[in-house]
Amino acid sequence: MTATTATGRRVLVVDDVLINRRLATAIFTKLGWQAADVDGGTTALGWLASNPAVDLMLLDISMPDLSGEDLCRQLRANPAFAALPIVAYTAHAMQVDIDRFLASGFNAVLIKPITMQSLKDVVTGLFP
Repeated sequence: MTATTATGRRVLVVDDVLINRRLATAIFTKLGWQAADVDGGTTALGWLASNPAVDLMLLDISMPDLSGEDLCRQLRANPAFAALPIVAYTAHAMQVDIDRFLASGFNAVLIKPITMQSLKDVVTGLFP
């Protein structure tokens, strides 16, 4: 199964901006993923408590309630989510930021604004 034939795979998109969530979920749906979305880190924790069988998380870095970096750290400390592929979804495109995200537990970084191709490239790297 490749990123373009991901039937049955589930992704959670976490972003406080509605248009960013809609764009990402629309692209994932076109790629065959089952996509859910929530509007913040705290909401994501609640969603995951009820829906732990997720295959991938697309996680915004800058959110008002709980930052993506803080949420990633919490998930990495939880054995149930320690191996969950988490993609930083951010406008912070400087190499120092990207290096920090990868060092803090993210599996990949997707720079906003995203396109179908950029998302597909990241997902294919995680699910060859």
